[in-house]
Amino acid sequence: MPEFTNFRWQSNQSHIKDESLVHWRKCIEFIRWDALNDAAERLRNMPCKFGQQYGFGARHVVRELVFDDDVHWIARVNLPERNPRTQENNLSNPISFYWTPASAAVMQSEIDTMAFVREYTDIPVPHVFFYNITPADPVGAPYMFMECIKGNSAMDMPARYEVPAQYQAKYRDAEASIVVILIL
Repeated sequence: MPEFTNFRWQSNQSHIKDESLVHWRKCIEFIRWDALNDAAERLRNMPCKFGQQYGFGARHVVRELVFDDDVHWIARVNLPERNPRTQENNLSNPISFYWTPASAAVMQSEIDTMAFVREYTDIPVPHVFFYNITPADPVGAPYMFMECIKGNSAMDMPARYEVPAQYQAKYRDAEASIVVILIL
């Protein structure tokens, strides 16, 4: 079987409205990508660069990191938010990471849930190598580095995508077993 070489990361990107695109561009400019890259290099003690793959979710931007030894990690960074005090305080930069203990708790819960599901089930969940949820980090927003699981999600497949007939039963069984495991 050939080695997996490319991802299809297109979730949410085809549905971006113009006003969201402007906000996301400002968010991307706020994040200190050089500091994020430096943090990854320090953790693995190896040079890396950002790959071509990226994706936006409702609260995160996800970017591929490629190390010189061809190990791939995923950097998942919380998107900064519009500072709610901007207008009332006449602040010049409306975008900032509006850190609260509650926002840190949400990310910590996500990380703990991933670890729990990874440890107690056979559902493929990426290992989180490192994370920082503190407001004083040089990256400018909470982030995590996690294992890159090579593959595509079903929602990132083209609209015409269909599971080949010989794999449909296996696909449905795998999907159903994940749902059953998570419900129990």
